[in-house]
Amino acid sequence: MSEVAEMYQGMKDHKKRLRAKYGVACPECVRLLPKANPTILLPQQRCRIHGYRDSRPELTDQQYSDA
Repeated sequence: MSEVAEMYQGMKDHKKRLRAKYGVACPECVRLLPKANPTILLPQQRCRIHGYRDSRPELTDQQYSDA
């Protein structure tokens, strides 16, 4: 595998760990679309479907790198 592909795979794995540790389901997705899978939001992220913004404070550099 090329170095670029390995780098992108590493970024993808890190994003999965962040979502697993700090992600929460969009409450608007849960309320309006109960049978669908809700969007998983990180702090300060916006739901693309409903426009809901997660109001939790942004992750610190330490939290981001620990995931």
